[in-house]
Amino acid sequence: MVNYSVPSKSSFLKIEKEQVEALLTKSKNGDSRSFEKLSIHIKDISYSYFISKYYSGKLNNKDDAEDLTSGVYISFAEQYTSINNIEHWLRRVLFLTFVNWYKKNKRRAETEFDESYHNIEAGSEANDKFDVEKIISLVNTLSEEKQSIIKLRFWEELKFSEIAEKTNKSEAAVKKMFYRTIEELGKMIE
Repeated sequence: MVNYSVPSKSSFLKIEKEQVEALLTKSKNGDSRSFEKLSIHIKDISYSYFISKYYSGKLNNKDDAEDLTSGVYISFAEQYTSINNIEHWLRRVLFLTFVNWYKKNKRRAETEFDESYHNIEAGSEANDKFDVEKIISLVNTLSEEKQSIIKLRFWEELKFSEIAEKTNKSEAAVKKMFYRTIEELGKMIE
C-alpha cells in the first residue's frame, strides 16, 4: 500500500489550469515526464479530497482515502488519452468515486446484517447502473434552484463564477448552495 501525505494548499496554487492542460496534451503525445508530473497533481488533489472526507467523518479511515485515491489514479491512467477537460473529468470522477464507495459501504453493512437472515446476493453490474440512475433520480427531486446549480456544475461543466452569472447570485452563495446540496444528496443516498 502506498502512503500518501496531505499535500499543502500551495502545491495546488503552483499550477495553473493552462499548465495542467499543457501537461495533459504532452502526456497524450507520449511525454512520460509530463505524464508523471500530471499524475502527481492528480494523486495530490484526489488524496486531499478524500482525506477531507475522512476528517469530516464521511470515510472510516485513512486507508479508505488512500484506496480511493489509488482508484482515481488508475482511472486517470486508463483514460487520460480520451480526457478533453481534465478539471471536469477529475471533479466528476472524485464525486462519483466517493458516492459509489459510500453506497457500497452502506450496502455492505446492510448486507452483512441481511445475509444472516436471508443470504442476499446482488450483481455489481446492476448496482453500478443503479448508482447512476439513483443519483439522477435524487437530483430530480431537488428544488429547481438546486437542480440548476448541480446540473450547471456537473453537466455543463461551468465554474462557480459562471453559475453565479447565470443564476444572478453571488459566487459565495452558489458555492454554499452547491456544497450543501451535495451533502443533502449524500444523506439521501443513505
